Formats: sequence, C-alpha cells, structure tokens
Amino acid sequence: MTVGEKGKLTELDLDRRVRERLLASGRLGAETIEGHLAGLQDLEEQAESISIDQPALGPSTHTSRVEPDLDDEGSE
Repeated sequence: MTVGEKGKLTELDLDRRVRERLLASGRLGAETIEGHLAGLQDLEEQAESISIDQPALGPSTHTSRVEPDLDDEGSE
C-alpha cells in the first residue's frame, strides 16, 4: 500500500489511471481497493443520464441529425 502525507492513502493512490501500476508493483493491495470502494456512497439516484453522440463508436443510437439543405455554392 502506498501512503501520502501522515501515512494515509491519497486520492492519487486510488485513481483508476494509477491503480493498476500500483497493484502490479505491490505498493497497493487489492483488499485496500475493495475496502475503499465498499466505503463509497451510492449516488446513482442523484445522477442524471445524458446522451452524447460519439461518431467514433459507430452509428448513433438516438435521433438522427438533420443536415441543412445547401444550394450549389454550399450556402443554406
């Protein structure tokens, strides 16, 4: 387990982008992560779902975009 100031875990130690590296090096244990995740509040009911078009992931799953009608010069 890594430690920050005063011997406590820091937010960086538990950041998912850093966590795998710390687990692989043995500086952070799986039980520490499980304990941290178990202690987090469930805020699902307060979350708002949004839909964002992501062209790189393929065709959109929601309403199609309407393209403007263009004249021969490319103007609307």
